[in-house]
Amino acid sequence: MAGTCQTNKKSPYNWLVLLHIMNDGYLASLPLLLPFIQKDLHIAFGRVGILTSLLSSAGVILALPASSISRCVGSCNVLLFSMLFYALSFFVVGLSGTFSILIFSFIIASIGFGLFHPVSFAIIANNSKKNDIGIRMGSFTAMGDIGRIGISACVTILVSFVHWRKAAFIYGSLPAAIFCLLTFVFRREGFISAAAIKTGNHHIHGLHTTKQYVIVLVTGFLDGLSSSAIFIYIPFLFVYRGASPMLLGTLTGAFFAGNMLGKIVIGKTADKVDSKTVFIISELLMAVLLLLLSIAKNIASLMIISVILGTVTKGTVPVINTLIAKAVPDQRLNEKAFSIAAFVTGIAAVLSPILSGFTAQAVDITAVFKVNAGFALISVLPLLFDKTECTVSRT
Repeated sequence: MAGTCQTNKKSPYNWLVLLHIMNDGYLASLPLLLPFIQKDLHIAFGRVGILTSLLSSAGVILALPASSISRCVGSCNVLLFSMLFYALSFFVVGLSGTFSILIFSFIIASIGFGLFHPVSFAIIANNSKKNDIGIRMGSFTAMGDIGRIGISACVTILVSFVHWRKAAFIYGSLPAAIFCLLTFVFRREGFISAAAIKTGNHHIHGLHTTKQYVIVLVTGFLDGLSSSAIFIYIPFLFVYRGASPMLLGTLTGAFFAGNMLGKIVIGKTADKVDSKTVFIISELLMAVLLLLLSIAKNIASLMIISVILGTVTKGTVPVINTLIAKAVPDQRLNEKAFSIAAFVTGIAAVLSPILSGFTAQAVDITAVFKVNAGFALISVLPLLFDKTECTVSRT
């Protein structure tokens, strides 16, 4: 089918993984520039929260029409253009001198983020079986953390040698090059086409009446409130505890390493054990670790807690995606299901940094992690009191 990105015999799956690495890596890199930008431009914590919430703003706005955009222009085209948006964002950051220009740059980056994930998750779900969707989702989402670890860790090292503006220009060059290269490769291999996609799934109903799906949406929203702002404010906590810029990248990388490990291990576990149980245990452990992180003071403790916290913080992503896929009554509804889910979690991802920013401004940075621990405890309630099985038959 013209314009699709299916994981069949001749498929761009490996390129899809590369795009995911780049997408998540650049999403994580932009907030890591904020401690340096904040110091240089004298930005208040409240405004930092507004900026970071903007990274998820397009995820809210574009999540619902993402499946329609994918059908019209082709899923591969959507994923490719996300790279272009990241490149433009970093170039604008390098030119920014005011808060308003920074707002514009973060909005551009959020467009790349908002379009990429619902489309890519639907591709994986469409090409997974019921008994292996957890490990496939876990493995794919974990690939993004390779970028979070490598690409984001490098940006703080780069800022140690050059000004953050130059670092932004350097970082913006790579996704621009990837966009040009893969556009050529995808067209040569026939992965993308200018033709519009007609999938015929515009009138498939039944998703909104699925009780399990609604419960998963509520759970995903609460999980987003507890975890969305952690990777944004954890660098500020490290700086608050006296970490140097060079060490900042290592400590943040430890958190992202835990993210990758959690997605693989917890995603695989979700295929073998009840997904609800896996999620509840993970969230309770996350609440405890957030409290420990808020009181830890030496670098070694911060490093250890960060790795374990990272494991459960993002390890729940493939579990939520597995619950979504199992709650969808018809496989042709996957793009719609993941778009709605991205819309709901996107709202949480917008609210969480703002709440955290003003919490840090009103109290201190450690209070952010205590509040998020409370949200983690609340997030288990919908699944804890739900007695149904998320095993809707799929056609």
